[in-house]
Amino acid sequence: MATVHNPNNWHWVEKNCVPWAKEYFDTNLKDLSIPSNNSSFTIKSINGVTGDCDVTQRKGKVKCLFEMKVDFIVSIVNGEETEEVTVILPEFEHDYDEDDFNFEIKTSKPHYKTIIKKEVLPVVVEKVFLKFQPDLISAHEVDMKHNTD
Repeated sequence: MATVHNPNNWHWVEKNCVPWAKEYFDTNLKDLSIPSNNSSFTIKSINGVTGDCDVTQRKGKVKCLFEMKVDFIVSIVNGEETEEVTVILPEFEHDYDEDDFNFEIKTSKPHYKTIIKKEVLPVVVEKVFLKFQPDLISAHEVDMKHNTD
């Protein structure tokens, strides 16, 4: 069935996906655990996901554009000691590669900052942030295209 509003999915269609992004990080980032030699690290909470996140379709091609700030808490358990550290990704964009991530780590303990950089963030990037874009597109591409039969 053809639609006169967007024949052959030619015209620009856009969908705001910020609510979906917030849910995505709450589901996939929160409670992520990373074991280490003497400590354990868990993403305790997501403090905020702000910015823009859109899935677009034009000329039959589905793409996404996003620029967000993601703020979360890492809980560290080291023997009897427990510490909570705020980690902020001030810019998370649709064209990021693995080496483009620049996190801010807020802690008064330099050794925790070093461990988080070396052991926690590479896992977070691989398991969550690098999967965000393909997951975003696959979750919304069906909604973006109209049946042209």
